Amino acid sequence: MEFKTITSIDDPLFDLAIKLYDGKFDIGLSEEEHIFKQSLKNVHTKDDYVFLVGIEDGAPVSLATAHYEATTNSAFLIYLIANDQPNHDELITLTLERIQAEINTLSNQLHSHDVNFIMLEVEKEPDEISEVDVQVLDNRRQFLFEHGFERQFDIDYLSPGIHGNSNGIPKDLFIKSNIELTKDIFGPSIKSNYILKYVFANRISRSIIYPLLEEMDLRKRL
Repeated sequence: MEFKTITSIDDPLFDLAIKLYDGKFDIGLSEEEHIFKQSLKNVHTKDDYVFLVGIEDGAPVSLATAHYEATTNSAFLIYLIANDQPNHDELITLTLERIQAEINTLSNQLHSHDVNFIMLEVEKEPDEISEVDVQVLDNRRQFLFEHGFERQFDIDYLSPGIHGNSNGIPKDLFIKSNIELTKDIFGPSIKSNYILKYVFANRISRSIIYPLLEEMDLRKRL
């Protein structure tokens, strides 16, 4: 297995990776192609955005994307997916390891040490859910626990709706930390990653994002 980081939407692998994304049945995969394009082209995000493709026999078999937030030396892992095939678990593990290495490369270029932490949103279990989807969610959480992520309970985390509506969607927030996360580091870093992803990459209005940050006590209410 080999990996390639995509830095341009003109790379032929970009379209193939999007096809992998579109064809992957997974809970929570909801963003449209233009979000990926914006992240690769936007002056605020393109230099600190990792679009990683795992390749076997010349074809994409895994995909991971993340935003690195340079000011707080933290990162927001957005997607981590792999083909449903016999070596799926190996693919997803290798892909996670590689995107962490890519994030740490960016961190070391600026700060001469690894990233402080990586955050990841995870869907909450719906009230009505099939046994198959319960297993999908349980497997996802178990995978994260096994690879050093911990669910945090300090913030009642909300993500914006997929179309940028003002109603926040409750989700679980998982953190993989390389340092002790004190209050003065944790909150501001979550806030900075949130703004980087949703304001600059997704281009959702601050009039929607700032109230959500206030609901999470990550921004002072005016």
